[in-house]
Amino acid sequence: MKIFSNITAIGCCITAMGLMAACSDFSDYNEVPVDAQTSGNQTLWENIQQHGQLKEFAELLRRTGFAEQLANSRTYTVWAPVDGTFSASNYQQLSDSLVLQQFIKSHIAQYVHVASGDVSERIHTLNEKSFDFVGNGSYSFAGRPISHANLPSSNGVVHLLDGSAHFYPNLYEYLRMAQDIDSLRNYFLKYELTYLDVNQSVKGPMVEGVQTYIDSVVVTENQLLYRLNADLACEDSTYTLLMPTNKAYADLYNKVKPLYKFLATTVVPDVDAFTKPSDTMTKEIKVDPELSDSLVRSVIVGDLVFSNTNIYNRWLTDKGEYTDTLRSTTRTKFSNPRDIMAPMVQKQAMSNGYACIMDSLAFLPWELYNPQINVNLMNNVYRDGSKDRFTFSSNPVRVPDSIAKRIFNDPEANNLRYLWIYPTSDYAKPDVFVELPNVLSTTYKFYAVFMPALYPLSEQRYWVFDDGDVRPHLLNFQMSYCGANGKVSTYSFSSKFLQSGDSKDENPRAVNKTTAFTNDPYKVDTVYLGQFTFPVAYRGLNGYSPVIHISNPIGVFNKTDMATYTRNVRLAAIILKPMELAEYEENEKMR
Repeated sequence: MKIFSNITAIGCCITAMGLMAACSDFSDYNEVPVDAQTSGNQTLWENIQQHGQLKEFAELLRRTGFAEQLANSRTYTVWAPVDGTFSASNYQQLSDSLVLQQFIKSHIAQYVHVASGDVSERIHTLNEKSFDFVGNGSYSFAGRPISHANLPSSNGVVHLLDGSAHFYPNLYEYLRMAQDIDSLRNYFLKYELTYLDVNQSVKGPMVEGVQTYIDSVVVTENQLLYRLNADLACEDSTYTLLMPTNKAYADLYNKVKPLYKFLATTVVPDVDAFTKPSDTMTKEIKVDPELSDSLVRSVIVGDLVFSNTNIYNRWLTDKGEYTDTLRSTTRTKFSNPRDIMAPMVQKQAMSNGYACIMDSLAFLPWELYNPQINVNLMNNVYRDGSKDRFTFSSNPVRVPDSIAKRIFNDPEANNLRYLWIYPTSDYAKPDVFVELPNVLSTTYKFYAVFMPALYPLSEQRYWVFDDGDVRPHLLNFQMSYCGANGKVSTYSFSSKFLQSGDSKDENPRAVNKTTAFTNDPYKVDTVYLGQFTFPVAYRGLNGYSPVIHISNPIGVFNKTDMATYTRNVRLAAIILKPMELAEYEENEKMR
């Protein structure tokens, strides 16, 4: 989002914040209609201040300093509110800058716009608002009737307006003035930057070694709007912005904050340095004390904007049929739109959409701040510790989209390819190390998605790989992570423990054949490994994450095991499902 302002002054570099948004462009050139009236020889300001019905409007022009602009050679059209048709007293308590922005500039536009014949224009005024200028014989502006049209001036034209154009702030302007949303406003304003655009400014003379500018262009940008993919200051766009009250913001903050527990120093396995499965090299990162707060606030604000032109969201403006999904400008989908909109306490029309004041933010946790983590093993997250003992498939196999959607319970899941590793000799076994990115300090249920040698071409048809190995897997999963004491700890998932029915976490000292997990080799099999609570978070620590070591306990000299189980590794994903989501899905199954 960019906002521009022209400032004409020798030696002035930056003296005011711009108010003209970059999403429109106007010409400085126009022609004034020739008229025999005396007014045609006078400037817009001279005609307005001398007119008997425009005393109140003239006083506001004088007070705000815009009278000088109407006295120069630049061409404008002015729709001037007639005395007594608007409440001039309402502007007595406002600052000059607000009167200028919200009232004066709503009635002035560049170019000459003549009321003649059939007129149907969408006028962009100086404050970048848009108003309808329409009529045929009789005319109106912003829904107000024009009592006298086409009063010519040497630098433009004046239309006398019965009433005034109603000022609607855009969403970004409203962020600055809305009540009880200080937490949201302060977060946005942190990312605002104002600077002189030297490329668009007109240089003046050098004064004591300092470049001055005759015509300066000051630009205000907000980097957050780029991240949100939403230009809330642009009048040509339309959005719905959820604006949590300070209480709603604080309530959600307190829910999210426990998920971002960090240590001053986080230590994790350095899998890039491993050369054999028994390696234990580690790496550490110093964590900024402000990281937790920064990430929490980013999560809260990241999905509050919805484009009203998106087919999912059009019902928000009563212009489309209700859908059971909302989609934010950052492409996050929410499946409970009625619940999300229910806490709305106020809906305000803006010039570019709607501002919805929210008493709470009723997003589902796993859709906003505690998502399921799908670790696709083909997305460069796997590492190996013994490359000489096995090899990777040179042609990673693609999982049909219908199956990928079912695996991840995501209607948009696609292009899933799974990891296929096979031994290089009759006596070799693979060892694989998988990094788990963006883990939070919460409890997850872990699943491994095993793929069959009978590869599914579709839901009904299968193709047998050349190796013809349809034996089941027997794999152990052992995780290394940063413990609460700041040291690398190990947790071993155990199939034996799961079979016992115990609901508590267990940490076997070692993994072996009795702790290993097997699968059904004739289907895509999502196998439950167990649950684990992480004491610290890793999101935001790029390259630093927990690691799962996948190994095979089969003895290569045990003929029975070798005949029963494959030494290949065919895995599509490891899934970390937050407990709230897991419990929700269980409850849905029971309905």
